[in-house]
Amino acid sequence: MLLLAFCLLLAPFATVLTGWADRAAGAVRGRPALLLSPAPLLAAVNALLGMEENYAGWNRWAYLLFFAYGFLLAGDERVRVPTRRAAVRVGVAGVALFAGTAPGFVAGDDPFTAWTPAALATRALFGAAGWCWVLAILGLLDRRPRFRQGMPPVLAYLAVAALPLYVLHQPVVVAFAYGVVGRSAPAAVKYAVIVTASLVTLVLLYELGVRRWPVTRWLFGMRPARPEDGRPPPPAL
Repeated sequence: MLLLAFCLLLAPFATVLTGWADRAAGAVRGRPALLLSPAPLLAAVNALLGMEENYAGWNRWAYLLFFAYGFLLAGDERVRVPTRRAAVRVGVAGVALFAGTAPGFVAGDDPFTAWTPAALATRALFGAAGWCWVLAILGLLDRRPRFRQGMPPVLAYLAVAALPLYVLHQPVVVAFAYGVVGRSAPAAVKYAVIVTASLVTLVLLYELGVRRWPVTRWLFGMRPARPEDGRPPPPAL
């Protein structure tokens, strides 16, 4: 729902953002170091607005920045080329930055909300590390456009299904957890039940409700079906 809200929030500005995207891509092509420019802003948002447990340790407004940067930069080849080249280096930088958060998370004041210098530094490092890791993951995955060739069929299937499964997973997991967590059973058993039931349900929802239909493929951000994706979906009615 948060991403949907951000999508609706940015929709009126799509034309303006598209113009900015062209200029930003040109600047990144000339100066690849600009790929790191969002890191200080994300660090500031996390440090000054606080981290939220309900949003995986990020401040909710950080997701708006990720969403906007993705819209501006992710689809432009002028950005993808330097991202591929810098992937390993920014990944290493992300590991180093995240390692710097360890003292704050382990022994410092509450890193999520405290205003001590250590807590502020911990949140800032967390935000900067997150951006570096996003760049690294995108760059590494983009290095081989035909990455599915030679993959085992299960991995090739899951590679195509990754985005729809991600979009669908939260309500499914929450629904099963709601019915399981309160039961009198060992934690390991409840965990296994939630994971297994959620996985089976998600795969069925994806296979029967998303993959086979052109409209739902489009709605879930998938490309039109190709032969390597398996049996093509039936034609639209």
